[in-house]
Amino acid sequence: MCQNSLVKIESASEKIIQVSKIMPDAKWRVALLIYNGAWASTVFSSLELFHSANLRQPKDQQFHCDLLSSDKQPVQLYGGHSIYGDTMIGEQPYDLIILAHYWGDFEQVTQQHPEIPPWLAQQYAQGARIAGINSGIFWAAEAGILNGGRATTYWRHLREFEQRYPNIQWQANQASVEHEGIYSSNGQNASMDLSMHLLEKFCGPSLAASLARDISFDSRRTNDVNLINIAGFRQHRDVGIHRAQDWLDERYTESLEFQHLAKQIGMSKRTFIRRFQKATGELPSRYLQRLRVEAAKHCLGNTQDSIKTIGMGVGYRDVSSFSKVFKSLTDITPREFRSRLRPSNTHTTSK
Repeated sequence: MCQNSLVKIESASEKIIQVSKIMPDAKWRVALLIYNGAWASTVFSSLELFHSANLRQPKDQQFHCDLLSSDKQPVQLYGGHSIYGDTMIGEQPYDLIILAHYWGDFEQVTQQHPEIPPWLAQQYAQGARIAGINSGIFWAAEAGILNGGRATTYWRHLREFEQRYPNIQWQANQASVEHEGIYSSNGQNASMDLSMHLLEKFCGPSLAASLARDISFDSRRTNDVNLINIAGFRQHRDVGIHRAQDWLDERYTESLEFQHLAKQIGMSKRTFIRRFQKATGELPSRYLQRLRVEAAKHCLGNTQDSIKTIGMGVGYRDVSSFSKVFKSLTDITPREFRSRLRPSNTHTTSK
């Protein structure tokens, strides 16, 4: 954890960890806001990345990080575990506030924590940068600080947010959006991607590049689809469609006929397509494209293979088709994607 001096206070009626003093040499204060339903992975991955930055920085360039909750009660995370905040929201100003991804009833969670939006608006007015990981950006929308601005969010929440916050321009195909000191992101890797971007803003590109090299996947790994950014498509209870997804996850590099897949799981093709789209929000063909593109991303960042070889390796017959699908899902070409991850190698790997 980003270092702070902690005092544990326990009694029969309450248990909370409070901050007795901040790091004396910390230059920036960072709050990671936690609340019922927050995803632990989006909290702790950011926390550990800032701690890793501290290990590389001089004492006058350190981050002090707080896990921040709205009250003294335990926070029940999405996975079912409960944790306590280091401290509660109050008058203490922050340089950066990170809003964890949330999965659940947005109306209910805002009713549970009515003090968060006005506190966030006050912090923003005092100069804090606000960063929402996936759906966490809804707190900034609730606070009114995004009105007239631009943002992105996790695709499963996009339509709801468009209806709930019509004064915001929601950017459906953007992995990250920055608008007047408010940062938003989407995707299962959003917490790491956004934290890396913020570290570059605060500490410069050299530190961010150094960290990125150290946390990247080992290039000797194979394409394990379990590592790929598609977990959100599994948030449903249709067992038959889960079986279909398992089948696609194992065979996404092959030439596939959805008629055959539907038969494998005991459905007509029409019923299969209808149920697949209802469960995942995507057509089976688009889901297959996502599988292939995510596998290609891994290869582009971790191998020396040519773009043509990678495209054919994930299931495309020619580089033109691969590049067209890749850009439709990421807004950039495979070559541009690789150059952003590995700029020093683009002259040898962009064939």
